[in-house]
Amino acid sequence: DGGAGGGGEGADGTPSAPGAEARQIHARALPGADGGAPGHVRRAHPVAAAGGGPRRAQGHATRQGPRAVLPRIRRRLHHSRRGCGAGLHPVRVGGGGAGARHALATVHAARHAGAVRPAVRLRRVPVRAPLRRHAGGAAGGGAQAVDQGAVAHPRQDRLRHRQEPLWALLMVVENSENPCWKATGFSVPNVKEQRKKHPTEATTLRPLDSGVVETRELDDAALLTSLAEKGLAVKPATSGDYHAVECDVAIVGSGCGGGVAAAVLASAGHKVLVVEKGDYFTPDDYSSVEGPSMERLYEQGGIFCTSNVTTVLYAGTTVGGGSAVNWSASIRTPREILQEWSRDHGLPVFGSAAYVQAMDAVCARLAVTDGCREEGFQNKVVRRGCEALGLPVDRVPRNSSEGHHCGSCYLGCPTGDKRGTDTTWLVDAVEHGAVILAGCKAERLIFQNNSGKNGRSKKCVGLVATCMSNGITKKLRIEAKVSISACGALMTPPLLRNSGLRNRHVGRNLHLHPVSMAWGYFPDTNQEPQLTGKCYEGGIITSMHRVTERTIIETPALGPGAFASLVPWESGRDMKERMRRYTRTAHAFALVRDHAAGSVYGEGRVHYSPSRGDIEELRDGLRRALRIMVASGAAEVGTHRSDGLRLRCKGVQDKDLEAFLDEVTVARGPMQPGTDTWALLCSAHQMGSCRMGSSPKEGAVDGRGESWEAEGLYVCDGSLLPTAVGVNPMITIQSLAYCLSMDIAESLA
Repeated sequence: DGGAGGGGEGADGTPSAPGAEARQIHARALPGADGGAPGHVRRAHPVAAAGGGPRRAQGHATRQGPRAVLPRIRRRLHHSRRGCGAGLHPVRVGGGGAGARHALATVHAARHAGAVRPAVRLRRVPVRAPLRRHAGGAAGGGAQAVDQGAVAHPRQDRLRHRQEPLWALLMVVENSENPCWKATGFSVPNVKEQRKKHPTEATTLRPLDSGVVETRELDDAALLTSLAEKGLAVKPATSGDYHAVECDVAIVGSGCGGGVAAAVLASAGHKVLVVEKGDYFTPDDYSSVEGPSMERLYEQGGIFCTSNVTTVLYAGTTVGGGSAVNWSASIRTPREILQEWSRDHGLPVFGSAAYVQAMDAVCARLAVTDGCREEGFQNKVVRRGCEALGLPVDRVPRNSSEGHHCGSCYLGCPTGDKRGTDTTWLVDAVEHGAVILAGCKAERLIFQNNSGKNGRSKKCVGLVATCMSNGITKKLRIEAKVSISACGALMTPPLLRNSGLRNRHVGRNLHLHPVSMAWGYFPDTNQEPQLTGKCYEGGIITSMHRVTERTIIETPALGPGAFASLVPWESGRDMKERMRRYTRTAHAFALVRDHAAGSVYGEGRVHYSPSRGDIEELRDGLRRALRIMVASGAAEVGTHRSDGLRLRCKGVQDKDLEAFLDEVTVARGPMQPGTDTWALLCSAHQMGSCRMGSSPKEGAVDGRGESWEAEGLYVCDGSLLPTAVGVNPMITIQSLAYCLSMDIAESLA
């Protein structure tokens, strides 16, 4: 019983609360996918799927489903200032997988009032340092590696206390292993072997050491000294609350937009200061351990959900931004999208030769390759299934070598083969005198009254930022000729709103490329050689199938913790069996170019609901993904809908498959009314929340990226895009940033 009256069962068979011992289900062999009748469709009991158990189902025959058990889940959670906070990961809460996600919905609903934690607390798992760090001096130099078992960062002690039992699959014990990993067949990639395939020149300096200032370990005096040594004019605070710093260009964010803008403007001879709230890591720092890496590299530790609990959002928060943790797909902006934006939205930049040249320059700097020497297991499944069905399947260009076989790039590429802005554009910027202020968060922009030039009543003269170090007591007043917001579609709108801008498009028109996933289990016994490997090995996205003009199918990166959080809860036995199959369970997702528009109405506060048309597109894509899995030889296929709908494929006939596919739906989120089955969408692409427009009535900024309200303020990130682009947007964002920053450089000259 996973309800409020009793404890659930952990993935390792450990009772999750007093009294659970009598009901504990011990791990033992279960019937495989080949057992049972051909074409057998399984569903979880609706109450069990929402976190209840068999006993509870007997007393609730009239109203089942997640909303029936939501009050009980709320009772099982209580407010605590010492709760999990951003460190909460939905692996185990009371009843388990699906119940965990339902409890997560309550967590997010309560987070704005205060942190919450499960009422039932389990034993903590000892952890090692999540990321290997370097010990640097006040100026950010030095490269002496800290031992993996040592405390690697001043925040590490605090981070250690945040590792609740829900991280059981995500953490490691002191010998760098996890007792659950062996049972699932998972192991952290052998980085040393991978680096032998991609040798780099040995050096004691990191690529950005000459320009990065890591503020977390500094005090006021050391910070000002570091900035002055790097060529910035500084004025210490005397009686006020601010240290003053002068530069030509202040850029907030170091990802796909900010990194490119920094390189272009610094190369043009301007003194550039990049403000980045995340920390600076290099390949030697990346441990590929899921839990602590997500905590340090993603917004809200990778657990960032929309306020109406429909979609989980993934956004990078480190030097390099999303480019440091994305999945390497480097797809040029489709021609039809460029024509649409140029013609229908009145934005000539997208129809210009300069934009095409920008895409060429971006792909050249990232050394984009079109081939892949060896695909990973999941991409092999997609390719084989498409070929069996006679469907087209395309190679996906990547910003890495053709031999790059790393499945850990979403946790920072440990081989250094993937080329994000932290190893390309920001290196160029630093070589031309740019300074990167890591661990520093922009709070608001500074405006002065303007004479009304070009109809803009304000003029931006800089920004105010706070360093995330207990040793730095003063804020920074950064004075600049030009200020650029490049902190992404989720963070740029709050910065502009907090600064007093009121254009109605700031924070609206958010597009997310919502994703719904299908899975297929491929036993490794007697498996054909074409489908060897494990789900976490190999390039993350190397194959793509287009379903419609709006929908594509690709493959995701799922560590064991993320996998466990997606599995619908049926029973402890079923959960163990699912985790035992982890390495041979392939996933493919349908991604739709969404027409629905969400909103960003505060930092960490996002509302989004896909339209009916988006749902239909996702449903067709999900069905196509399941067909591909079956055609590729899966023993069992299914989705992550809360009722655990799945199909055993051995001996399945066409009519059985069609009947199963007819039942496949893209369920709404758990907080939606009238929901008996539910699921969560995912999004790693956020666009459009400060879109470009031909007039203030059409967008938040003009066709050059400059705010309609404030002269000298530009936006240079994914929030500029007029609509969703329909494919992985990295090349699009970088190409647009290249064009706009070239124009800014000319205006400054």
